[in-house]
Amino acid sequence: MNSIRLRVSVFLFEMVVWGIAVLPAQTAPAIALTLDATQAPEKILHTRMVMPVQPGLLTFYYPKWIPGEHDPSGPIGSVAGLKFMVDGKEVPWRRDLGDVFTFHVQAPQGAQSLEIDFDYIDSGGAFGGSATDKLVVVSWNQNLLYPAGLPAAKISYHATLRLPEGWKFGTALPQESSKDSEVTFAPVALDRLVDSPVVSGEYYRAVDLTPPGEAIHHEIDMVADSAEALEISPEVQKGLTNLVAETGKLFGTRHYHNYHFLLTLSNHVAHFGLEHHESNDSRAEERGVVSPQGRRGVGGLLSHEFVHSWNGKFRRPADLSTPDFETPMRDDLLWVY
Repeated sequence: MNSIRLRVSVFLFEMVVWGIAVLPAQTAPAIALTLDATQAPEKILHTRMVMPVQPGLLTFYYPKWIPGEHDPSGPIGSVAGLKFMVDGKEVPWRRDLGDVFTFHVQAPQGAQSLEIDFDYIDSGGAFGGSATDKLVVVSWNQNLLYPAGLPAAKISYHATLRLPEGWKFGTALPQESSKDSEVTFAPVALDRLVDSPVVSGEYYRAVDLTPPGEAIHHEIDMVADSAEALEISPEVQKGLTNLVAETGKLFGTRHYHNYHFLLTLSNHVAHFGLEHHESNDSRAEERGVVSPQGRRGVGGLLSHEFVHSWNGKFRRPADLSTPDFETPMRDDLLWVY
């Protein structure tokens, strides 16, 4: 067999193998993800995932490289009680010897679905956490695993979120249904799910920021440790509405279906901002919108993260646009971002 025929034969063989391995996953139904945040005041969130599988060796990743953070910052150290089950029976698993974010599971003969359970402990660490006794910020990358072998855009999740009684929430995720303190979101690809955090709390307020004549809805969703912290003034509301209007004039287009400024006001969570395509996860001190000094800081934070929706999310350097959350990001063009 000459070299050309050999290469063609190898190529055809690889296509058959990849077809067997990949096509069932591409046509499989969405992975069912239930995130129970009813213990958020105790800083515990419980994940349950159910997905169709076939017998054999399976590999799963915990998200490592988080967009916008530009480093392998996935909080794997906060994962506890990990279990894999088939038909109610635990299945042995092992962590990859070279990568603590990778898990291998041997699905037994006859397996048709796999259940994954674990807790996320919001310990906070040196920079503070994402939950208090009055609120929680849900970052989906912290509360799921995903199967190896497909890009994040090709893996679908059907997520349900359970919240403490009476808590309200804000997010850019499209909703499918809600009842009492449980909301089910429409199925979305993994990359969009991770790009769509949720803020929720006992004290919640949504304020419309859509400029007159704009067709695309904009709002700010605020959660805080007190009702008083949500008393946004008409002047601040007008300033944020003007910000939305000015970005429309500056960029000339809007690349999203709607936009949510997700603002957490607490002295007991990490303070930072993280950009997303249709929202931003911004966190400030409890008096961030009611004190003059706080308003200056919040105004700069929200405008900064909002502009990143265009520069950094909608458009970004190729080496920062990775197919999944396991592939390392290269930051040689981070200055453009």
